[in-house]
Amino acid sequence: MKNSILYIGLSFITAFTLNSCKNDLDVLAPGEESVSVYGIINPNEPIQNVRINKVYLTDGDGLTAGQNGETINYGPGELKVTLQRFMTGSTTPTVTSIGTGTIGAKKEIVLTETVVTTAGGNFNTQQRIWQTTDKLYNSGEYKLTIKNINTGKEFTSQTIMVDSVKATGNLPPFIYTAFAPPGHYPVHCGIGNGGYTPPTASIQTQQLAYIDYHVLTGTPKISFKSVVNAKNYKVILRFHYIDSLTDNVTGYRRFVDMNFPTQTSSTLAGGEPLEVSFSTPDFYSNIASQIPKQTVGAIKLRRAHFIEYIIYASNEDMNTFLQVNQPSNSIAQDKPNYTNINGGVGVFAGISKTALGKELKSDFIDEISDNPLTSSLLFAKRYTFICP
Repeated sequence: MKNSILYIGLSFITAFTLNSCKNDLDVLAPGEESVSVYGIINPNEPIQNVRINKVYLTDGDGLTAGQNGETINYGPGELKVTLQRFMTGSTTPTVTSIGTGTIGAKKEIVLTETVVTTAGGNFNTQQRIWQTTDKLYNSGEYKLTIKNINTGKEFTSQTIMVDSVKATGNLPPFIYTAFAPPGHYPVHCGIGNGGYTPPTASIQTQQLAYIDYHVLTGTPKISFKSVVNAKNYKVILRFHYIDSLTDNVTGYRRFVDMNFPTQTSSTLAGGEPLEVSFSTPDFYSNIASQIPKQTVGAIKLRRAHFIEYIIYASNEDMNTFLQVNQPSNSIAQDKPNYTNINGGVGVFAGISKTALGKELKSDFIDEISDNPLTSSLLFAKRYTFICP
């Protein structure tokens, strides 16, 4: 019977478009121990997770074997997983974590293991992962080391970090308001980059600086500049709203995403202007198609809360991994394997996330209520700001 070689295939929350491939690998050479790794570290997130599975060889049905937790998971305490940080070009570890409160900075982070339940599919839903809540730096390179305590076998990988997208000079990130007076770039509840608490009664300030997509012939743009060592950028416009039920006047916070094609910088030097645009009617159409899918209970009314602009930036390791693993457009199904895991398969990569919430102009709030595409969704007209 023909042997089946399988390793855990993993997905990522954002769909980037990538552009090169390297490191062909014989997935499982005879007699060799190997691992499947998926670790995407993001210094903007409070928890870092690394998923590690066995690469296994079976004489039977590989997918059936994948349902067996002992086939794909390492046992408790079987692996030691660590992170170290190096400045680019250096072979000497530097400070790896940022000290906060009573927790001091570390030269090495030892990840703790836990078992999580994943969505059903080809593999067992009980998956062992390794994680840390230590605060990471957004610069330098991080090295992942996985050691099998029983066999002494080590697997390593190293990836460069990328900073988050930031404002350039006096310009706010993402949304450029040409006529906004100095200091009047209000973000949601005054929290975030250039935070400014909205005045309670200033229509002029709203006219100049709040987000306004009520003109249906408009083509809004989301503009930003690339950052060093990041190649691709995933842009999301997130519309936050509040559902108020007849039996719950406080309401439930929900959101709808509007996704844009991945933007790619021409170099890794940073500072390159990038942008996405959309037609205003598409914004309302997206709301109309998505909100009914997540409606729960009898809605009394809805409130347009705020808009959040999110940008994920990925380094080249992440880019390449996703490029190689995207669906093929040809009948030739043989594709190159990509890994940056020494002795294993998978990816260890760095990404960053930037998010900025913006208040809505009253005319925009009214249009969401009145627009033919969204009028049936029971959105209220202009009202007092709600924080948070």
